[in-house]
Amino acid sequence: MGIPVSPLPDLSNLTPTELYHRKREWNRGPLLDLFPRLPPSALEPLLDTIIAKSFTYNLSDSKFNNSRRYTSMVVAHVRHHYTNYDALWRDEGVEKWEARRRTAGEVWKVLREWCPWDESNEVLERCWKATLVSPEERDGNWDPMDVDDEDEVFGKDGGGGSGVVGEVEVEAGDPMDLD
Repeated sequence: MGIPVSPLPDLSNLTPTELYHRKREWNRGPLLDLFPRLPPSALEPLLDTIIAKSFTYNLSDSKFNNSRRYTSMVVAHVRHHYTNYDALWRDEGVEKWEARRRTAGEVWKVLREWCPWDESNEVLERCWKATLVSPEERDGNWDPMDVDDEDEVFGKDGGGGSGVVGEVEVEAGDPMDLD
């Protein structure tokens, strides 16, 4: 006969506030699974961002794709709140992608503190590296999760020279760019 399956809950009767709180709780568990040491001071604003970006863990999608989206949001949060990225970009006029490269080490350090498991680090590192690749550096077949060669991210000399001058327009809907 099989195991009986409960019907999906009817969410149409929830107020917007109740739905908002429900979405926060739906996202809390998966986010803490990926980043178990995420401090509450970062968790709550991240949940707000996730909802503002209209993202909720999608059971129809792969765990990998859900993880990639959460990780992209965490990387952006760390970049803006735990580094001097905003000061470099907005106040000092450093090109956005160069500012990302300059703060990459600080971002990686925080990500490693929040996600201590070695088996998670491949996906985490690939997402982090993908946020350092400007649209001009991508070819038509570029997939953010195919960034696994340090030369593609940091350049042959390891410095990651800017290569781009002025403001960079980002493709609409780019999942790796949440600035």
